[in-house]
Amino acid sequence: MIDELRATLDRHADDVRPRPEPYARVVRLRRRRRQQRVTVLAVVFVLLVTTPTIWLLTPPGDGPHQPAASVPAALLPLLRSPTRGSLAGDAAFLEVMRRRTAPEVGSVRGNPGDGPYMPTDPDRIKVLFAGDIGSRRYVLTAGMDGWPLKAAFLGDPGEGPEELYQTGSGSLEAAEETSFGTGDGVHPEESFLLLGPVGAVYEEGQAQWSSTGVTRTWHPVEVPDGYYAVVEVTRSQRLRVRLGDTVLREVQTYPADPGAAVGLDPKPYGGRGTAFPDVAEQVGSSLLRLTQLAGTGATLRVLWSSQVPAPGAAGATGRAATVQVVTTDGGGPYFTGIADADGNWRDHPTGSGFAAGPEQALIVMRLPSYAAEDNQRLQIIAPPAAVRAELVRDGQVEEVPLTKGAGWWTEAGKVTATVRAYDAAGNLLATAEFTDLLPPQCDRLNPPTCQAPEPAPSTPDAIGPTG
Repeated sequence: MIDELRATLDRHADDVRPRPEPYARVVRLRRRRRQQRVTVLAVVFVLLVTTPTIWLLTPPGDGPHQPAASVPAALLPLLRSPTRGSLAGDAAFLEVMRRRTAPEVGSVRGNPGDGPYMPTDPDRIKVLFAGDIGSRRYVLTAGMDGWPLKAAFLGDPGEGPEELYQTGSGSLEAAEETSFGTGDGVHPEESFLLLGPVGAVYEEGQAQWSSTGVTRTWHPVEVPDGYYAVVEVTRSQRLRVRLGDTVLREVQTYPADPGAAVGLDPKPYGGRGTAFPDVAEQVGSSLLRLTQLAGTGATLRVLWSSQVPAPGAAGATGRAATVQVVTTDGGGPYFTGIADADGNWRDHPTGSGFAAGPEQALIVMRLPSYAAEDNQRLQIIAPPAAVRAELVRDGQVEEVPLTKGAGWWTEAGKVTATVRAYDAAGNLLATAEFTDLLPPQCDRLNPPTCQAPEPAPSTPDAIGPTG
């Protein structure tokens, strides 16, 4: 699964640039050795979960320093909450963390007119969390002006604020989530933190899946310390933070151990493509973890698999598979993954969703890319009896031939179309509406999150966040 994470992060290489080392005395040889043993995950299972923060490591902007805009209203409850964590009462520790954050982060993201902003004044920086979770010491700081930037620091329990190392910075959210893994690979540990504002309600959801979507029943979970933390994640959980009637964040946890092989039949349904057992196994495992159905005996089917073009991939091609969980109504959620010749993974926001059984379902998706530009190939997975598909756009109709219900066409740019599949006798078998989704990171089985707008700044706040 780490390869999947790396693959998704690779897609943002154009948006992420290395920052200069601002705290050289902390990064010693022993720290380098430790960092080789510790994997820090700013986003857990990015391929599958609710929209995560994209970490922004950007060099200083050019031009004069500009005045900060107002803090978005959605962020004020968290910024006004007291510091949480086992070190929240250590005033000297918190003071050092604020004074570290100001030059280390503010110096490279200190222009309020140029994106997320970290003040260079330590008195305008808040420590949101400071404490030990499992075998790691974690600190989260944030600016209290403009479009707030956050910064995360990690270390070992007992280490002082000068010894922690900065893991990255990014745009602050209304509720924060982080996971970090440790261990030697034989006994991995995955810890998790979900931090909302004071007064928020934390809930766990139990899901019921079908061919048309998911229904969740939410139950409150206890948070005696004002946040939800798991020292060692052993099972998948769907969690959310709610303030009043507003859901601030919905996330899912994943254990470090992916569990046993799923053991699905890799042959694609109806002969649509070529079997790739290793790819189908990985995609099926990902789908079971996403749906929290791992270990329940859920049945999987491969809807389609094939060798396809993939710009930028090793060998310029990838082995793709679409796998579906079979629910009581015969359909269910599906997920598509692709691996290149080097085993690097990709997915695409349009490659997952909900569908009926394979004799009625029509799936349209854009294939993943390993390069900055989108893959121009759009794939159709129709009922096996379908021999042609019609694309209807702006009153124009274009035909695509299908073999055993599978076919494709190429088109650059974003596409919106109605797709209809027909059998040899001209009977309409299925209809689907297709729209390319723009952001690459979102909850794959909750499409609205793939198009969530950024929060707009609020009106000026006379009080401002508390320190």
